[in-house]
Amino acid sequence: MRIPLPRMLRSWRKKQFEQEKTSFVSRTALKAWAALARRPWLYRLAVAAPIAVLAVLGREKGRFRWLPLGGGWTSHRDMPAPEGGTFISRWHKERQP
Repeated sequence: MRIPLPRMLRSWRKKQFEQEKTSFVSRTALKAWAALARRPWLYRLAVAAPIAVLAVLGREKGRFRWLPLGGGWTSHRDMPAPEGGTFISRWHKERQP
């Protein structure tokens, strides 16, 4: 049986968005993500900046016991500090001779 789950989820999300059943924060976050998705250079910057900051802040212990937007995760476990750089930037560095 093939259930068109992605199409169904997009349809439900669109209905929620049109009927303004989503929260202001949710709508704003989705609009911000859409704006970033249309501008790859800005998306890369928006992802790289927090990774760089977290890498510096977490360098000493190598982990975070608490993060401002990660309370659901860090209330039960530690969040490893990033090693620095995004996956794509590190991948490009390793591919170069």
